[in-house]
Amino acid sequence: MDTTRQLVRAVAAADEPEAFVHQFEAAGGDWNDLTVRAMVMGLAPLLFARLGEHAPERIRARLEANHHAHAKRYATIRGQLTELLTGWNAAGLRPIALKGVHLAERVYGDPALRPMNDIDVLFAPSELATAERVLADLGYHGKHRSPERGPGVVKHTSTWRRGDAEAASPNPYLSGDGERMVEPHGSLKERWFGLEVDITPGVRDRALPIEIGGQPCSVLSAEDALLHLCVHLSFNLIMGQPSMVQLIDLGTFTARQSVDWETMVARTTARGAAAHVLASLELAADLLAAPVPQAARWGLWAAVPRSLHRTVRSVGLQHVLRRTQQGAIPNLRTRLRRGLTDRAAAAAWAPDPSTRWKVWRTAFAFVRTDTWQQLSAIPQSGRDGGRNRRDVVGEP
Repeated sequence: MDTTRQLVRAVAAADEPEAFVHQFEAAGGDWNDLTVRAMVMGLAPLLFARLGEHAPERIRARLEANHHAHAKRYATIRGQLTELLTGWNAAGLRPIALKGVHLAERVYGDPALRPMNDIDVLFAPSELATAERVLADLGYHGKHRSPERGPGVVKHTSTWRRGDAEAASPNPYLSGDGERMVEPHGSLKERWFGLEVDITPGVRDRALPIEIGGQPCSVLSAEDALLHLCVHLSFNLIMGQPSMVQLIDLGTFTARQSVDWETMVARTTARGAAAHVLASLELAADLLAAPVPQAARWGLWAAVPRSLHRTVRSVGLQHVLRRTQQGAIPNLRTRLRRGLTDRAAAAAWAPDPSTRWKVWRTAFAFVRTDTWQQLSAIPQSGRDGGRNRRDVVGEP
């Protein structure tokens, strides 16, 4: 039995709970395996909400405890965010809460159903210095990264932590109750080894005002939020990052939010994001029965370069698992191989030869890669494929 596919069916409400449990057990499904996968992938709170009393008692108890932990965790996140918003608003800034916070507050209904490991907030580029000063005044310590290094991420170039946040679990959905990392964004541009999609223009003007913890804040409009979720999921898959929660986001958002699909398709086309958006929506429609209008699909297909049609069609559950379950990077040889496979994954989405060359050209700028940074820090005696040095896990 494909337990992951069964897990997706369970949280997507593809069947009534009683029918799912009957089918799962009749097929010899392993409840422990299902539960562990749900916890690792960040889907355990949703699994509890879906199956609840229908699961075996021992499983129900584990899922209920997990849901309680995520509820407690979000209360901590909300308190942390309220403090941040207070400081940013006092400084005259206009923060826009992104992704997890937006969805937990306005879409999922129960914030515990949307696990998150960091707080993403969008500022105007001119506001970033002040936003970071407020973070420093509140006791956060920033780690900055050059956008010219490694894969070239530009949407945020710093991360901020306070206290013992460094002790968070490597798995974002198994972390403890401590405070979350804060990522102040200056744009929504996704960039990975030369592949770029920028959906930033106009989003601030269209943002919608809300309150969190009594503090004014904004969130993206429905069309911009959906566009952002789709592009973010697509790039997560290209990057090999955890993506199941992001996929569920799409199913939940399209089912619960009113979207002007004509506007969304036009905006997607204008930003050159049709292939990424279509792949994400087709995946959500296939696995989660996300209500994506056929007219919107046709409009997006018409905007996708023919050279990318095969790439879009290749995105399915097996593709998701293959890209997101690659394992750690224990030595230099693996790091070099991962660098090539990551560039190949990005190049597959290049709409033309010049963009494809732009992706592969990053492999020749070796002194800007993370591999070079690691090699520069390793004594000659340690450059032996991993012996006599600390293992390195990170972006190739």
